[in-house]
Amino acid sequence: MASRNQVYYGPRPLKPLNDNMRHGFDEDYNSENFLSLLANTFYIYFDDKRHNTNGNPIPEELKFGRALYKNFQPITDWKVMRERQKTVSALLVICLNIGVDPPDVMKTYPCAKFEAWVDPSIFTDTKKALEAMGKNLQNQYETLSLRTKYKQSLDPCVEDIKRFCNTLRRNAKEERILFHYNGHGVPQPTSSGEIWVFNRGYTQYIPISLYDLQTWLGAPVIFVYDCNSAGNIVHNFKKFVQKRIDDDNDGKHDESAQSPTSAYLDCIQLAACRSNELLPMLPDLPADLFTCCLTCPIDISVRWFIMQSPLRSNYYSLLPRNSVGNVIIPGKLTERKTPLGELNWIFTAITDTIAWTCLSRPIFKRLFRQDLMVAALFRNFLLAKRIMPHLSCNPMSDPPLPESVRYHPMWDSWDLAIDQVLSQLIKNLTPETTTPSSKVLVVPPTPQLNGKLSDDKNKISSSNSNASATSTTATTPIQQQQPGTFSNYQHSTFFEQQLTAFEIWLKHAGPSTKQPPEQLPIVLQVLLSQVHRLRALILLSKFLDLGPWAVYLSLSIGIFPYVLKLLQSPAQELKPVLIFIWARIMAIDYRNTQQELCKDKGYNYFYFILNTVSANGTPGNGSTTNNIINDDHKAMSAFILTLFIKDFKNGQRLCFSIEIISNCLKFIQTSENPLLRQWCCLLLSQLWNKYPDGKWVIYKDGYLNKLLGLVNDPIPEVRTSIILALTNFLNDDEVVAVNVQQQANITADLRKDALKQQDLKLASAILGLIGDGSSMVRKEVVYFINRFITIYHKFFLVVAFNQLEEEIVLIDEANYLNEFRKKSPAYGSIFSSIWKSLLILSEDPYLEVKQLAETLIDSVMVKLNESELGPLVCEMQDYLLSKSTIDIELGFKPNRPVVNKQLASTANNHNSKRQVSSGSMIQHKQNKLTINGSSLTTTSRSYSMNGMNSSSHHQDQESIIGKLKTMSFSKLVKSFHINDENDLNNLTRILNSGPVVTNYGAEYKPLTPRFQPRDLKKKPDLANESGFFKYSCEYFQEPQMSKNEIDEPGSIEYAKRLWRRNRNEAIIQETQPQKNLAIQGNWNKLITVLDNKVQPKLLRFAQFEKVLIASDEKDNVTVWDWEKNETIKKFSNTNPFGTKITDMKLVNEDDSALLMLGSSDGVIKVYRNFHMSKEYEDRPVELIASWRALTDLLLTSKSSGLISEWQQSRGSLLVSGDVKIIRVWDALREMCLVDIPARSTSSITSITSDQVAGNIFVAGFEDGSVRVYDRRLDSRESMVRTWNSTKFQQQQQQPSTRAGGAIQNVHMQRGGYRELVSGSSTGLVNIWDIRQSEAVSSFDISPEKSLRCIDVHEHAPIVVTGSKQTNIWTTSGDLISTLKQPHDTSYLGSRTSGYLHNTAYHPHRMMVATNYNQDGHINIYTCTENAFEY
Repeated sequence: MASRNQVYYGPRPLKPLNDNMRHGFDEDYNSENFLSLLANTFYIYFDDKRHNTNGNPIPEELKFGRALYKNFQPITDWKVMRERQKTVSALLVICLNIGVDPPDVMKTYPCAKFEAWVDPSIFTDTKKALEAMGKNLQNQYETLSLRTKYKQSLDPCVEDIKRFCNTLRRNAKEERILFHYNGHGVPQPTSSGEIWVFNRGYTQYIPISLYDLQTWLGAPVIFVYDCNSAGNIVHNFKKFVQKRIDDDNDGKHDESAQSPTSAYLDCIQLAACRSNELLPMLPDLPADLFTCCLTCPIDISVRWFIMQSPLRSNYYSLLPRNSVGNVIIPGKLTERKTPLGELNWIFTAITDTIAWTCLSRPIFKRLFRQDLMVAALFRNFLLAKRIMPHLSCNPMSDPPLPESVRYHPMWDSWDLAIDQVLSQLIKNLTPETTTPSSKVLVVPPTPQLNGKLSDDKNKISSSNSNASATSTTATTPIQQQQPGTFSNYQHSTFFEQQLTAFEIWLKHAGPSTKQPPEQLPIVLQVLLSQVHRLRALILLSKFLDLGPWAVYLSLSIGIFPYVLKLLQSPAQELKPVLIFIWARIMAIDYRNTQQELCKDKGYNYFYFILNTVSANGTPGNGSTTNNIINDDHKAMSAFILTLFIKDFKNGQRLCFSIEIISNCLKFIQTSENPLLRQWCCLLLSQLWNKYPDGKWVIYKDGYLNKLLGLVNDPIPEVRTSIILALTNFLNDDEVVAVNVQQQANITADLRKDALKQQDLKLASAILGLIGDGSSMVRKEVVYFINRFITIYHKFFLVVAFNQLEEEIVLIDEANYLNEFRKKSPAYGSIFSSIWKSLLILSEDPYLEVKQLAETLIDSVMVKLNESELGPLVCEMQDYLLSKSTIDIELGFKPNRPVVNKQLASTANNHNSKRQVSSGSMIQHKQNKLTINGSSLTTTSRSYSMNGMNSSSHHQDQESIIGKLKTMSFSKLVKSFHINDENDLNNLTRILNSGPVVTNYGAEYKPLTPRFQPRDLKKKPDLANESGFFKYSCEYFQEPQMSKNEIDEPGSIEYAKRLWRRNRNEAIIQETQPQKNLAIQGNWNKLITVLDNKVQPKLLRFAQFEKVLIASDEKDNVTVWDWEKNETIKKFSNTNPFGTKITDMKLVNEDDSALLMLGSSDGVIKVYRNFHMSKEYEDRPVELIASWRALTDLLLTSKSSGLISEWQQSRGSLLVSGDVKIIRVWDALREMCLVDIPARSTSSITSITSDQVAGNIFVAGFEDGSVRVYDRRLDSRESMVRTWNSTKFQQQQQQPSTRAGGAIQNVHMQRGGYRELVSGSSTGLVNIWDIRQSEAVSSFDISPEKSLRCIDVHEHAPIVVTGSKQTNIWTTSGDLISTLKQPHDTSYLGSRTSGYLHNTAYHPHRMMVATNYNQDGHINIYTCTENAFEY
């Protein structure tokens, strides 16, 4: 019979491993819905804008820096409405003397004969011909501007010119005059710029000095010279202006000049040709071609197009023409729905575009946006610049235009538009073409708003400036012909095609180039048409979404009057896009829009939209509006109204109403849109800011109490906005007006007292936010306190003085302190509470908040020193400094005694530091530190060190011990003749085998984003505003329609993220098959030893980066590249003296990881750029978030400090330690969600949780117990399981006799079978299943009977334990490997250095890091396949 006892030969086989998912997670987590939700849900935490800015707006110097200037490119002088000049008068000078040619020009035959489209040869009376020409020329100019008063001067003499000029200047005052000079019948201007007129009898040509002409006309003037050698006038005109300037500088001002010399610089000149050129005499063109280009651009363009076409003699000869040979194009210039009007509209858009793209911004604004007549003439002057050079005649101007306007590609579009109209004319020829017709064009109906914009078109963009004085409008003796009409006219596709081109530019080029698009002026023109208006507005909004630079460009080109006029439109479909456009405009320049929004009550457009509540709300303006207006539009409307009333009393009073206040409060309470809630708060803050009557209404009707109840909003920006609103509500001692009719029995004093009582309630509510998780909220609390102290500064001088008294009493008679406090006038007051809260904020873990609070405290202390009590205060401060014994920066150094320092050098420094210790002496080895909130106090018995005076030091130096102290190591080595290098190295290694001791703050101290260090040379003073309001406005300067750069395929950030994710997937694919290797392989492969110098307290591998982070016993952190064996970064966590880093977690590891550190003072800090290699020196480690997660930690020598568990899937942070609760913080909200009672009197030593769903978490306790909690239950009932430390031994069917010790670690695997492993200090390791009341398996790490550290691999079924040896176990309890210690410590066998100090598994790779006690080396092992030799 075979023996039942099985005999093994060779290695004992391993116990079977668990192959079932623990805790029932397979049923919950393997469903398709859950897996798809898990795969599609990916959150990045601590990466919001507030973490990159802390609510600080972009500094002005950064806006003008190289990195951001291209995005802003500010154009501050975009608004031209107030500066706009008018050409009020015009003098039309025609010097022809028909029938007599000037002597210096030989005319060709045939020759151009038309002047102002009048042929003088058909008149028998030359005087009538001249009058017809003058009248026609005036009609042509009137198509440009009807409001200008015209004077004709036909064949004048010098006296006529002088009289007309003086009269016009006297009537025009400082406005512009138009001076048109036709010199076809007189000699060309002289080389000195003189122009010619006649004498009374027309027997002589008389020159007029240009200097005299300047004197008579004054300035500003726009000159049009249609004569030969016109360039002479332009050049000499500038010379005479310079002469006037020089004379003024020499004190020889021309007294006869009617205008100041500076006004002459604003004169504008248009000349038909250069100095050495003659006007064209081509018979197919008018003699005054330059004038016709300026006043009849459509006729000249069509005539020139036909002349250049090879089809001119046959195809285009079919076109209907009038008596002067101009093609008759049906319609009116002022009606864009007609062919002629549409052609004129297109010409305006094209010339605007050419000017926009070729001219500098100042020149474009001056010539095309400030004076309607000037803009019209220069648009048409571009046509002259295009046509006349083909006739050897080059028009000139001052200011000059670049030659590029001749060759602009938009001229091809103009030719195409002409061709399309002419081809339709020919196709639709009927017998009625040349006779009057009553047919009506088939065109879309003109909308009401379009009519309004059309009527005001001259006011807005002077698009009518290009009207052409064709024969259809000429009032001459020539028989007038009605324009032909035709049916089925197809409107030009020009604007539609240009909008498509603009759309393509926006899609492909716009976001990257940040260069002005050439279609922008065309988009402006399209807004005049209802057919394309909505599409144009949508494209315009997309353009404005590109950034401030796009908004500035749009404003500079003249978009503002259009969108202002559109606010009068009732069209529902325009509302969303108009709201968006106005939000963008207000975001960059609200001050220049406030007055205009008051006109015609434009602000009501946004007022009604904001007060339109959904169907279930009280107010509403119709279901149609509700269908297209959502909360985002309401948020933008609230933003627009907020900036409309900011620092604008008139707007504030116009908008203030009970309706808007109640609706804002309703939105804050019920809306799910954080942006709407935020801007409703900011709107309220501006509605009652510096408005006493408004504050009284708010207070009296109880609206403020409703806002106070909403102060714990889940979104940090909203909480900050509420604090800002409450800050603005604080009573500023404004003059309160009393409405006698409504409140006759209440005086102004009673109102003021009531509001001051309300201030105290506000302060009491705000103090509850000093422990908020968001540094941005805490910063705003400091500014609230600043405003409160400013208002009640005298009270705080008393409180600050009383605090100094308390410090002195605490030093001299501590037992008398409580009685003294009760006698204090500030005892128990809100002012005392605020001051103590400010002291707490001065020790805030976030650097910026800490500095702001310190500045505010110092400002109060300076005022206290400047008060009547100043001498006494100085004496009290000196006394406290003399009693101070601790200087944290200098006093606490390792390995040296802390002595009683007399700070004599700072006795006269009034800006004293606050004490960390209240005692006069340091307790010797009996300190007990406690942390309450942010105050660190030391309670101690006095330990006298008075004997340590200078004489005793001198005697000590003469003693033997003193001599031994001065003996250096080099002297000792030399004395014993130790010269061999190996012996010396061995001796050094043995004597200095321990780790290096570091100091607090020894490494780089990370700064917070946009941190501005305080200038200590300046008097401490805090600004009135935090900058949060301006920061909030920046949201509407950022792109909202497009994706973020990191989400935009093709961007650098997107490529980096994609690379990281591919790398992560590759690492997971590589390491998952290595689970079997972890059990069967060899773990003694030492791949590297990192010389950390200092003893690491905590070790942690990053999941995907080749990084290991180590922290020491104080506040220093070292980041290693374990593959290259080099240090990447070193920095200090800056936790206070006496505290240490007790927890380390990594956040967002799937993307760019953040480092989260917890210290024993209860503070959590989050850092970025910690793993950036040395080549990224421009990206130092930054502190992006920090808060006090626990406020009641007890600091003892055995304290575990703060411990935490980060749940990436939920964005939750569980924190606990030597407290009776587990506090749950939410990363998105940055606030505490719940305090879960631990239900144990013992301290928590370790926390772990289910990392997938995050509902279950487990805590290990110092008494050896393990408890399971379910977050889905009520916090008082969330503990669902308790396991004791002594567990049942399955193999022996009897209870273990091992006494329960503290749980060193409890951990639930992220992957694998989700094993839950705990290890106690007695060496007992348990495997748990939350469904069972007992451990599913247990094993001892015999024979050591003790456990110093334990860790579990996230995916492989292995556990590492450490005591004197580092052992690798399977989760079934089999020992598979014992790691060899890499350092020979046999010579130190009696020391504790042989004990393991820390172990850590890599989350994915089969790697483990170990560190031994009193050793600065970190040993990294990897698992390799066993190599068998046969």
